[in-house]
Amino acid sequence: MKQLKQLLSKECSYQLRDEIMDQFISSMEEITLHQGDILIADGSLDSNIYIVKEGIMAHTYLSGAKDCCWGFSLPGTMMYSLHPYYFNKPAFYQVIACCDSVVMKQSKERFDNLIAESHEFARWVLSMAQCQLFFFEKKNSVISGDARERFISLAKNRPEIFQKVPMKIIASYLGITQQYLSNLKKEYKKLIYG
Repeated sequence: MKQLKQLLSKECSYQLRDEIMDQFISSMEEITLHQGDILIADGSLDSNIYIVKEGIMAHTYLSGAKDCCWGFSLPGTMMYSLHPYYFNKPAFYQVIACCDSVVMKQSKERFDNLIAESHEFARWVLSMAQCQLFFFEKKNSVISGDARERFISLAKNRPEIFQKVPMKIIASYLGITQQYLSNLKKEYKKLIYG
């Protein structure tokens, strides 16, 4: 629990008191996933709240017949599917384990009850949402430019992705072919592996 609390405290500027954080985490269920396991399937009505404890999760969607990756969740990231959570509509994005991972799960009902019961928890949830919007905007400002620039930025900012995520998913995220990604990895091997 201590490790998860430390990860969550780094995710947003508003710090939740220990007793409320303990109440939140202790009511969660731990789920172990293997590489390739689907946590949230597109089209599902999964309204649960998840926090990545270990590993990396990819958020993907279908564009025609092609799987596209728009982002990753790393340890400490809180995630949920907005369509089912807010409007009880089928999930658009699919969340997949990029490597063996552990996530914590809490039901929407329990999460909503904690928000209703604790103003402090509600403030923390709002701060987490604002922080996620900030990081989404930051990602778009950092991972930009041509394919080579996007690759270099990802290698500098998130080298763990190259160590744990399959090339197919990284290539999709960067909008390049796996062959071109392989060439870039060879060219910038020192940047990724030190």
